[in-house]
Amino acid sequence: MTAYIDAGNIAEVDPFVLWDHFAAKNKMKPVGLDFHGHSGVDTISYSVVGKVKHVDSSGCHATLEGGDVHVMTTGSGIVHKDTLTPVNGVVETFQLWTALPAGNAEMETASSTNYKTAILPLVEEADSTTKVLVGSYKGINSPVNYSIDIVYLDIIISSYGTWTFQPKNNLTAGFIYLRSGKAYISGNQLQPNQMAILDLSSHALEIKTSDIGTRLFVVLGEPLNQPLISSGASIHSSRKNLKIGGEKIEELMENIEI
Repeated sequence: MTAYIDAGNIAEVDPFVLWDHFAAKNKMKPVGLDFHGHSGVDTISYSVVGKVKHVDSSGCHATLEGGDVHVMTTGSGIVHKDTLTPVNGVVETFQLWTALPAGNAEMETASSTNYKTAILPLVEEADSTTKVLVGSYKGINSPVNYSIDIVYLDIIISSYGTWTFQPKNNLTAGFIYLRSGKAYISGNQLQPNQMAILDLSSHALEIKTSDIGTRLFVVLGEPLNQPLISSGASIHSSRKNLKIGGEKIEELMENIEI
């Protein structure tokens, strides 16, 4: 597992507080984490290869197939367990976290929803295919309900291709993550497993490829411009709410009946 957002760059990518890419080969047995808790964030799990069995204290029991998206609003506290089952020895997932808006939203009752890949829109263009995981792309809207305004896109661009997008004016923060191939933006070349943090701007994006095609993610959002106080597992806008969230997680862990 490789984490790309930390204390050193979190202010640049607000509202995004975590981006994890987990990939493993030659795995014959399921892998994962036992029950643990979070609060104050929304989490988006995206299964690319393999299956993910998700169980949480909101009452959700779901199995993500490849291409499915799972959104968990942790609010005032939730505990969950995820088990990843490889396909032909391979498992690969991505996880994105965003902070919840300060105040009531970050302390709301936790909830959890799974979205099957079949209902997530694909936008086919001359050089590319864009899967709209969350938000809107060129007038095509994802059915995923989300707490804040973001765009989360999974994009395949052909060789010698060009992909362009003009985001809404409020979506000024974000990053590009290259999963495979080579890509060029603003004269900079991206290599596989590399994140490029975008300057705060709502300018149009243009991404080009060369002799090989590429698969990448574009993630954009509106900064919350609030304190982001972290315990690692939880993030809140105040130490008071962080303490309340931690106490709720402890209570849930002591009374797991899932």
